[in-house]
Amino acid sequence: MALMLRTMLACLAGLVLTTACSTSPAPVSYPMDGRVAPPSAITTTASVSAEQGPFQPDVDLFLCPNSTITNAFEYDADFRVLNFNPIVLVEGKVVIASVPTNNACMTSGFGHRMGRTHKGLDVRSRPAGMVYSAAPGTIREAKRSPSFGNTILIDHGQGVFTRYAHLANIEAGVEAGKVIGFGQPLGIMGTTGRSTGIHLHFEVLTGTYPGSLTAHNPLSFPAYLTQSAAY
Repeated sequence: MALMLRTMLACLAGLVLTTACSTSPAPVSYPMDGRVAPPSAITTTASVSAEQGPFQPDVDLFLCPNSTITNAFEYDADFRVLNFNPIVLVEGKVVIASVPTNNACMTSGFGHRMGRTHKGLDVRSRPAGMVYSAAPGTIREAKRSPSFGNTILIDHGQGVFTRYAHLANIEAGVEAGKVIGFGQPLGIMGTTGRSTGIHLHFEVLTGTYPGSLTAHNPLSFPAYLTQSAAY
C-alpha cells in the first residue's frame, strides 16, 4: 500500500515518466448483430485450395465515434454504416470479406483525401485487432515498405488481389509464394510506414501482377447472396 501511495504521489508531482502514469485506452465494442459464417463460395471461387482459418466477418461496420471521417458512407444513429455487406463478390468472380478484421470501426473510406486518392479502407479496433486473409490465395508480397510499413499482397486468382498495410507484425509462415486459406491470421493492425495511428489500410485491387493493379472501393462491391445466417 505504501509503495502504491508513493507511486501515485510521484505521478502527481511529475517525477516519473508519463507512460508510467498513463492508462491504456479502454476497450471499445459496438452493438454488433453478430458474425456471418463464410459461404462455401469463398473457397470455391478461389484459385487455390488451403485450410480455412478462424475468422468470421462481423455483420456490421461502424464509423469511429469522435473522429473526423473522410469519405464516409451513410450511417444511422449508432454510427452503423448503412447497406454494409460483409461478404462481397468482386468483379463477378471472387467472393471475399470486405472488412478482414473484427470489432472495427471505419476512420477513412476510399476516395479523395488531402489532395490525393485514398485507395483503400481504413479501420481500427481497440485494442488493436488481428487482421485476416479476406479470401484464399497466393501470397505475392509479405514485406516492409517505406509507405505501407509491414504489408501483405494476396493474389486470389482471376485478376483479384487484396492488400493489408501498416501491420504491426507479419505472422510467422506468411511469406511470398505460399498459399493461404480464407480467414488465416496475417498480423496485428499497427502504425508502421506512413501512418498517423494504429489501423488497417485494406485495398481490393484488380489487374495483373507484376504489372498494373487498379484499386477499388472495398465497400462498393455487391453482396454475395448466401443462405449463411448471422448468429
